[in-house]
Amino acid sequence: RLSSSVGNVHTGGTMDTETVPFAEDAGAVEKGRVVAEEKLAEEATYAEVARLVKEARAAKAAEAADAERLHQNARAAEEKRIAEEAEAAENARLTEEARMVKEAQAAEERIAKEGRLAEEAKAAEEARLAEEARLAEEARLAE
Repeated sequence: RLSSSVGNVHTGGTMDTETVPFAEDAGAVEKGRVVAEEKLAEEATYAEVARLVKEARAAKAAEAADAERLHQNARAAEEKRIAEEAEAAENARLTEEARMVKEAQAAEERIAKEGRLAEEAKAAEEARLAEEARLAEEARLAE
């Protein structure tokens, strides 16, 4: 009788007081009902705690994924910045190299021009001296 009364309470039925002839049986039934209610409340609490733990773990996993994504984005941005700096340095080096080549070519052209001018001056001097010598020879012959 006790288990059937507790069963009625557990299944949501009503307690049949006529089947419990003694007051102590009624007390046992009430105690069983309270214990069953406490057990249900405890199971509900465990289920709620398990749900909260599951949500917390999911939130932590999502945070970790977000942090990893942010870390990867930061690393990619840093790698891009480094690559851009390296490219800028290479461009500056190539520009400086081109400037130096241009200066060297200009110096070579200036030296070549100075050499031509010196040869032209030498040739003009030799022609002047030859003309003077010819004129001196003509003057000597004319005497």
